[in-house]
Amino acid sequence: MRDDKDMTDSAKPGRALEIQGGVALGKNDAMQDARPKPSPGAALENPPADPLQLSELRWSLGFVAMLLYLFVEYMRLSAQYPIFQAVHIGKIVVGLAVLGWLVAPRVRRAGPAVQAADIVLGVLVLTTTISAIFARDQESAWNTVLDLLRWALIYFLIGRIIVSSWRHRIFMFLFLLLNLKMAQATIRSFHSAKQFGESAEAMAKFGFGAGSVGFFANAGDFGVAMCVVWPLAGILLLGESKKLPRLFFLISFLAYSGAIVVCGSRGAVLGAVITAAAAWARNPRRLGAVLIFLLFIPGIIYVLPQASKQRWQSAANWQEDKTASQRLSLWMAGLRMFRDHPLLGVGPGNFPSSYSGKYAGPGEDPSGWVPHSIYIEALSELGLAGTIPVLLLILLCFRLNSGTRKRFLPSDRKQRGFEFSLALGLDLALVGYMVSGAFLAVLYYPHLWIILGLSMGLHTAVTNRRVSGLPGDSPQISTVPMSLQRQG
Repeated sequence: MRDDKDMTDSAKPGRALEIQGGVALGKNDAMQDARPKPSPGAALENPPADPLQLSELRWSLGFVAMLLYLFVEYMRLSAQYPIFQAVHIGKIVVGLAVLGWLVAPRVRRAGPAVQAADIVLGVLVLTTTISAIFARDQESAWNTVLDLLRWALIYFLIGRIIVSSWRHRIFMFLFLLLNLKMAQATIRSFHSAKQFGESAEAMAKFGFGAGSVGFFANAGDFGVAMCVVWPLAGILLLGESKKLPRLFFLISFLAYSGAIVVCGSRGAVLGAVITAAAAWARNPRRLGAVLIFLLFIPGIIYVLPQASKQRWQSAANWQEDKTASQRLSLWMAGLRMFRDHPLLGVGPGNFPSSYSGKYAGPGEDPSGWVPHSIYIEALSELGLAGTIPVLLLILLCFRLNSGTRKRFLPSDRKQRGFEFSLALGLDLALVGYMVSGAFLAVLYYPHLWIILGLSMGLHTAVTNRRVSGLPGDSPQISTVPMSLQRQG
């Protein structure tokens, strides 16, 4: 994928003509004269550092490690190939990413919203740990705490390493490509089952995931993943001007649409419809956003299998729909857990044991069910102490993306292309996650944490590039590795 120098301000007067050894050479005199003169004490407060452009941040150990981690996570290599379980390949690439971040140049922090997200996430980790101390099932509790720590680290690394437009392009390409692979596999599985004569009712009931191992093998969990990437591909398609990227986004968008329709998850279909409506409501005058909404509705009406349509109709009478009534029973049990443990919940990962031990109703299956909702999952397992930070993280993500878009002038269409569209797409991806996640327990899955990390990294990239108030300015970032700095 070509880099987007032609979409930045690097060609405008006043930019550095060349970067050699971290030193900017040759700037437009008029722009230099227009700069505010620093005060005599500024040099003492901010000692000079070799300036680097965030637009020049490309390959590094940390960035390559993050790409590898994305590949390992979405390909589920450890689940498919036992040899990778022995070497713990996921932990190795995360360790390389941490090492790469430590030896990389320090990037200026991008405002209070980023710092607030870090603080709120720290509070969530702390309250989850405290909740685990009082949990009934200690093994499940501490395993869940470890899962949260892992995702917190992934969020942190993405937000600190993916901090240039070029890196965002490469990361998004791989992210969408891996999901495209899963989408086509699901569509092929659907058509294969249809050709082999599997009943439409069975296909609608059990659905189709991606592969046979990992959490994406479940149709509902796979549907959440598609609801995250579907709006990203659509919005990036509308904002892209180059032919090859537009073709890739178009193919991805169509594949994700087909996968959402055939996977059999009603939550995924509802999430896509509401996300499309949000895209249209965001800018009803923009033809592209309207088309995203209008093109998906015929797909639901005409392409959705008849058995799936009947499942939607049965959901209206939830007492007669086994899946719907069972899910409502689990939600009510989760609310009773929250009523009994309002502050810290029953403990992270303790919904199944608490449900089977105390909260299963008369005649209900006491097996170790999950809460089937990120909101019930947070309330029942973490109480208010954990639910409030989760909701604050979602709000801060919207705030970060809104702040990113505000950095662009309405007339700056060339610069707005990719970064502006990505900020909007991340908002819509979060909407898709929130709606489809209302029916599945996916709080400790990668979706939310990747969206948060990308939103933070994009905000950092755009804010730092324009921190001085001049469109052509580049931030100065210290070339001293993080491991050698004592304060930032």
